[in-house]
Amino acid sequence: MRTRRLLGLALAVLALHALAWRIAAGGLPSLAPAAAGVHRVALVSVPQRAAPESRAAPAAPAKPVQMALPAPATGRAIAPAPRTPAGAGGRARRAPEAAHEWPVYPTRPPPSATLRYALAQTGVASAAAGSAELEWRREAEGFSLRLATAVDGRPPREWQSTGAFDAAGVAPLRLVERERGRDRRGLTFDRDAGRVHFSAAAGTPAVARGAQDRWSWIAQLAAIAEAQAARGPPPDHWDLQVAGLRGDLERWTFRVLAPADPPPELRGNDLSMPTNRASALLHVLRAPSQPYDLRIEAWLAPSLHHLPAGLRMSTPPGPWSLSLWQRHS
Repeated sequence: MRTRRLLGLALAVLALHALAWRIAAGGLPSLAPAAAGVHRVALVSVPQRAAPESRAAPAAPAKPVQMALPAPATGRAIAPAPRTPAGAGGRARRAPEAAHEWPVYPTRPPPSATLRYALAQTGVASAAAGSAELEWRREAEGFSLRLATAVDGRPPREWQSTGAFDAAGVAPLRLVERERGRDRRGLTFDRDAGRVHFSAAAGTPAVARGAQDRWSWIAQLAAIAEAQAARGPPPDHWDLQVAGLRGDLERWTFRVLAPADPPPELRGNDLSMPTNRASALLHVLRAPSQPYDLRIEAWLAPSLHHLPAGLRMSTPPGPWSLSLWQRHS
């Protein structure tokens, strides 16, 4: 009996020593396989061993883990729209239509003339007055149109457009803006390639026959109206493609308005027409298509071969405006 007790005690001691060695070497045996399984799913992507069957109600299947992805970028951020040049007021402009869609009108360019104007200008904080001179020269080999302005308290500025004539009328080749006698900006037409190049903007957009620059349109519109006067009453509108010095290329639609009394600035002895035919002025309007677009109102004088007796430009709802009213001196 005593021997059996000693043998059992020895076996118990050996078992305790084995258990202690097991704990020191690898820890306790796994007693929660299901919990260990969940831990493995969260960390690695391997097949999970089946948990031992249990009489308890089976747990609901875990929902697949979803990673939080960044919100998709907008279409403008992924593929920005092509840059469109800005015109007066910095607003974006419409892309021009294809060249074949532009009309070509009969033209009769006016003879050489020099017109003098009273100038009125408004801005953000002030208004100014001065004078302007429009010098139009038509030669056998081409033309030159120069507009020079002198405003009180400001440096003189001028714009000069030079070019030739073609089947569509006035065909400008170069426009330069100058201040204090120095060139500031310019544009050049490549008529053979049908392109226009800007000194102040990238790109060489295609232009149509009859395309004008920011000031040659005055001579082209006069040439169209002069040719139309010999054919009959004018239509309800004329369309011109016009390139600006800041890289804009736009459709300018001039609507012909019903005859009306001339504006007050063209009445009286100082601003009256040379032949006293103020009532025969052809009144045209280029209405803005969006805020801060250029609005142009012109009174074309038949006695001046439809060069403007009055010109009013503005960028509504902005405060800027520029008006030219013919005067005799």
